[in-house]
Amino acid sequence: MIRIMLVSLLLATLGVGSYVVLPIEEVEVVGHKQLSKDQVQQITGLKPGQPWLWAWPSRLEPLLKNPWVVSATLERPAPGRLRIVLQERTSLANILIGQKRFGLSGDGVLLPDAPPQTPLLEGKGEIPIADLLLLVQAFPEAKRIRYDVGGYQVLSENLNVWGKSAKELQDWAKARRIGKSDASRVLAHPAIGSADRIYVYSWGVSARR
Repeated sequence: MIRIMLVSLLLATLGVGSYVVLPIEEVEVVGHKQLSKDQVQQITGLKPGQPWLWAWPSRLEPLLKNPWVVSATLERPAPGRLRIVLQERTSLANILIGQKRFGLSGDGVLLPDAPPQTPLLEGKGEIPIADLLLLVQAFPEAKRIRYDVGGYQVLSENLNVWGKSAKELQDWAKARRIGKSDASRVLAHPAIGSADRIYVYSWGVSARR
């Protein structure tokens, strides 16, 4: 019992001493773009004036629950100073869910409060995240990508293409970029005007005005 009391007294003394003798003087946040320094300090509770000795890496756990954060580490470059090093996700596209926009990261995470960007992904039914990411990469010029149970439509200033399969659309985009049909012989097609709506099928391609 006496030992417990002594340990408790020691911990209390260290806590008070940490506040008075060695408080946190500066909290540096690096690697952040979406989250502000104030947001990071608010989420972790690591702020100037808090005890430096009691700043444990476990204080970063709430930060790791934020969709934007991939990883976070805590460093102590000097007494009284802390450095929080973040790795954030990058939004590749906006996706419309109901009436709300999110960002979409390369690993398929929905990112709240993402800045407006293209392409805009929208549709009905279950969101085919993997297929949408495939199309975002295959059509970097896309302004809008629509999806439903029937397939996918990719729209840009000079392109309107539909396909039932994201993989077939990817193959068509690859063949279009290199200007050859060798990438997928079944998708070989004659010259198509920019005003045509293009339909990509497993057996070939058709176009309509």
